[in-house]
Amino acid sequence: MQISTQQFFDRSLRNMQETQSDAAKTNEQLSTGKALIRPSDDTDKLRTIGNLERAIEKVQTYNDNVDHLITRYATEEGALSSASDILIRAKELAIQASNATMSSEDRKIVAIEVAGLKAELLALANSRDVNGQAMFGGAKTKTDPFVADAEGKVTYQGDSRQTMIEVSENRQLAKNRSGLEVFSGVTRLDNNGEIKRIDFFSVLADFEESLVAEQKTQIIVAPDKLAQNTGELTINGVQISQAEDRPTLAELVTLINQETARTHVQAETDADGNLVIENAPGYEIENIVFAEAPGILSEISGTVTPSVDSRLMERSISEVGNLHDNISIALGRIGSEVNNAEHQKDINLDNEVRLKQFKSSEVDVDFAEAVSRFNAELARLEAAQASFAKLSQLSLFEYI
Repeated sequence: MQISTQQFFDRSLRNMQETQSDAAKTNEQLSTGKALIRPSDDTDKLRTIGNLERAIEKVQTYNDNVDHLITRYATEEGALSSASDILIRAKELAIQASNATMSSEDRKIVAIEVAGLKAELLALANSRDVNGQAMFGGAKTKTDPFVADAEGKVTYQGDSRQTMIEVSENRQLAKNRSGLEVFSGVTRLDNNGEIKRIDFFSVLADFEESLVAEQKTQIIVAPDKLAQNTGELTINGVQISQAEDRPTLAELVTLINQETARTHVQAETDADGNLVIENAPGYEIENIVFAEAPGILSEISGTVTPSVDSRLMERSISEVGNLHDNISIALGRIGSEVNNAEHQKDINLDNEVRLKQFKSSEVDVDFAEAVSRFNAELARLEAAQASFAKLSQLSLFEYI
């Protein structure tokens, strides 16, 4: 089979053009640093690169979510740390108020401070994050979760739902938390011995109320002092017993309480067997007369002593301490969630680095290989140009 000079010429020209095109493409790769210049260069590789880019964007979104959570957790932690400090102060005030030597006026001053602390805690319970969303209302983030009515009664109007945020392909973390979980109340035995749940702000309201409640006046009479009286007793102008009655302690308590409607005082015996006489709310003990022992009152320990209900104060000390413990538990939980979020971010950053390295291996040119290939293409191009020049001369000679 014979090949004409024209066919040699055409083939040589085509080879030279292809080699020149390859060299130009390699030169462009070296100039841009990119292995793929046009989508048509390698559609399979282009598809792989597209998948890698989407995976990188997804990991970056996960990290943005983690950063948002860490910022929110820090805001929550700050609010609850302040709440913890306030409750420590409230417990200190409860201990101070339990001192029997504190006057009614002093307790009213303490009550004013407690009211201020309660208002501060309400503001903290309604704290919002940097985006203006309520942090302790569950999934209800647009309105305040804790609302006080005209009488100061605080009710929770959030919910217990949690909004979850993706932080990885297979993991979600809670964005918000229920206010009832954080600002949880205490349990209390009522007068019937039944356990009742008392909410967070009611505990503080009861503490405040116990401080401003009208104080009672107690007269405590020991059994040996009672023995000095032969039986005749008058309270607030009402005769309770006659001299000839000679009532026992138990009988005397009954006689006093039978006249409460007229005397406005009540009586009981304490654990030590003392007679305890105290005024009813809104009334005073104007006079108590042991007719046959007129000097007895001056000898009675605790005579006409304004007193705070020690049981209420002890309850407040315990319950406020429990509220503080609940806040401390919530703080510990947030700290654990911060650690989880930060650990997840480290994992995500490692994944992002690996994905970017993989993408770089697909997108970026291998300079050493490209330079070697470019030199080879230049050598082939020079050879093709030399061959083409000789063919061109041969063809021209034949025409002569």
